[in-house]
Amino acid sequence: MAEIHGDAGQQVELERVQVSAIGELFDERLAGARAQLREVLAAVADGAGAVYEREVAAGRLAGEVRRLEGAEGGLVFGRIDLADGTALRIGRLGLQRDGDELPVLVDWRAAAARAFYEATPVHPMGLRRRRHLSVADRTVLGVSDELLDGSAPAAGDVLGDGPLAAALQARRTGRMGTAVATLQVEQDAIVRSPHRGVTVVQGGPGTGKTVVALHRAAYVLYAFPKAAERGVLVLGPNARFLDYVSQVLPSLGENDVVLATCEELAGVRPGAADGFAAARLKGRADLAGALAAVVRARQAPDGEFAVRVGQEWVRLDAAEVAGAREAARAGGAAHNRARELFLELLVDALVDTLARGTAETLERLDAEVALLTGIDLDRMAARDLHRLGLDAEPTAGGEEFDADAVRAALLDDAHLDRAVERLWPRLTPAEVVDALLADPAVLAAHLPQLTDTERELLLRTPGAPWTGADVPLLDEAAALVDGPPARDFGHVVVDEAQELTAMQWRTVLRRCPSRSMTLVGDFAQAGPAATARDWDEALAPHLGRRFDLRTLTVSYRTTQQILATTGELLRRIAPGQPPVRSIRQGDEPRTVTAAPERLVDALLHELRTQAAAHPGDLLGVVCADDRLPALAAAGVEHHARLVPASEARGLEFDEALVLDPDGIATARPAGERDLYVALTRATKRLCTLRPDPNA
Repeated sequence: MAEIHGDAGQQVELERVQVSAIGELFDERLAGARAQLREVLAAVADGAGAVYEREVAAGRLAGEVRRLEGAEGGLVFGRIDLADGTALRIGRLGLQRDGDELPVLVDWRAAAARAFYEATPVHPMGLRRRRHLSVADRTVLGVSDELLDGSAPAAGDVLGDGPLAAALQARRTGRMGTAVATLQVEQDAIVRSPHRGVTVVQGGPGTGKTVVALHRAAYVLYAFPKAAERGVLVLGPNARFLDYVSQVLPSLGENDVVLATCEELAGVRPGAADGFAAARLKGRADLAGALAAVVRARQAPDGEFAVRVGQEWVRLDAAEVAGAREAARAGGAAHNRARELFLELLVDALVDTLARGTAETLERLDAEVALLTGIDLDRMAARDLHRLGLDAEPTAGGEEFDADAVRAALLDDAHLDRAVERLWPRLTPAEVVDALLADPAVLAAHLPQLTDTERELLLRTPGAPWTGADVPLLDEAAALVDGPPARDFGHVVVDEAQELTAMQWRTVLRRCPSRSMTLVGDFAQAGPAATARDWDEALAPHLGRRFDLRTLTVSYRTTQQILATTGELLRRIAPGQPPVRSIRQGDEPRTVTAAPERLVDALLHELRTQAAAHPGDLLGVVCADDRLPALAAAGVEHHARLVPASEARGLEFDEALVLDPDGIATARPAGERDLYVALTRATKRLCTLRPDPNA
């Protein structure tokens, strides 16, 4: 560690002492939480109730331990000095010492920390100075102050570059880090928004959409306890992206986080892929109505019901069956649960029919006996009861028919269940989707608005592997037959939200009944399966206009030189979308040409050259998807991260090497948007490698 002299050195030493003291208090809290957890786990529980209470307490304490452990690295990162001389240190969580009026450490999400992010010389918010700490673990390496009240520098002020400059120049690691110490004003305003519903964050490459969304999620869990009770879902486009962002929320002290793709959310692993035209069709909202119609068609559509009970057949007419069907549907239960209600209603009707039949049979027998013998059995029984001092008068058949026993026996009767199965079968999600997509006649009946060609694209062979576009259909079918998902979330973050189809939005919204969500994306980066052109079109069918749209305008990652090279491309793929401005300057992008058969060799040469010139930098090679196997076989992954253009959204590298840009642009529909993504992944340098037959 470099030695720091003079006033700066004194301030660093002062902050080291303070950070050390904060660390000791933190260690006490962590040790105490661990000790409590061990004590609870070791306690002997007497009875089921005590076991449950112990498990609840252990879960709460384990969560607290994980929260503290997640915030341990970089515990303190800033300080604000108010004009009245009060000093507050800002960190990843809050710490208070008993008896102290002021907190030892202010949680970055607390109202008291707001000025650390939002104060400016024009609006100092009562601050004289904002101090940024450069910290490795708990060792303070340096300090940098911003004077906000217009006063001249005084003893103890250390002016210099802030942490944003350091963060921008830092090498990429292949994992997204927090921006908790470097959130800018327009970003922090979104993070701390009081809006409790859906917040949409849009912005061009490098504006920090994803990091803002993740910090927003952490803030929601801090500020809105009801959301925290159910945890956070972070939905990403692919596993590569989720791995990239996986450490952000835990490092902010939030561990009740589920990271998933739509496929993982639905519990389906696709084994095949659709063409883009078929994928777009399967993403249409029309499919939800068609699947619901398929299910309704399996719910006792019409006709009578007959079942053998004992030695006789019992029949219910069509009106009784229809009444049971409508009553079972009326509660809004899913198909399989409604089937059980339908069965119970049919059994009630059967019991009533059997009771009436028994009574009628006994009355007929009584009448026949009276006709033949002249004896009225009912009157004779009444006289006998009266002699015994009883006034009760038996009703015809009342003593012979036990309705409750008959009902219980019918509900447990396998023969009756099989009869109901023919009328209202139990269904699985796969059966429902196959019933729609594997039958041309059913497709035509339930999707008449599609053309014959479109319906042919939707056809599938029963038992064939499921595709990614089938997944939201299976999830929709699961909701129809089995009800809502087992788990929902207090807050949901959707990254690359412009990619979601209408059916995928239904999958997401089922997991967030509170509609507390942060959605981020950029329609200039939309892939070929996306159909919406703006947020109104994407969200209106599900949310109306009930969302708060925010726009980030400054790129902190991508240099001005790189953005300039993509200006014409942006105008083609997103006419009318203003380009973002960058606060960074960098090298002019380079172009390397080579004969087509030598292009991979040129790439390997460039990778070795750049690795030698910039040791430690993270290099990324982005290519058309069909080039991936050949590049992997050539050993590119020994030198760089190799990424297909279809999966490059959201990633970043110190240097991006884009292989055959024209090939990316023409590899698939919306390929020019893939190219735009590929060209804007670099934080420092961009190199494009183009095949040239004349080279």
